[in-house]
Amino acid sequence: MKLFQTKIWSWSDLWLFKWGVFLFGIIAGACFHDFVIENVWVVLAIAIVLVIKPTLHYFKD
Repeated sequence: MKLFQTKIWSWSDLWLFKWGVFLFGIIAGACFHDFVIENVWVVLAIAIVLVIKPTLHYFKD
């Protein structure tokens, strides 16, 4: 099994995957609510750093 491979997703697989990740995020947010509120700037900085490479790759010509 190759972990990193190019795959064309069907719309139903992509839709189910996105909703699964979304619901997991809701559960994680509910469990770690106090931690996130106390460290909101750290979480925001990590989120921005993680988004830099995909954003540059997306807008690259």
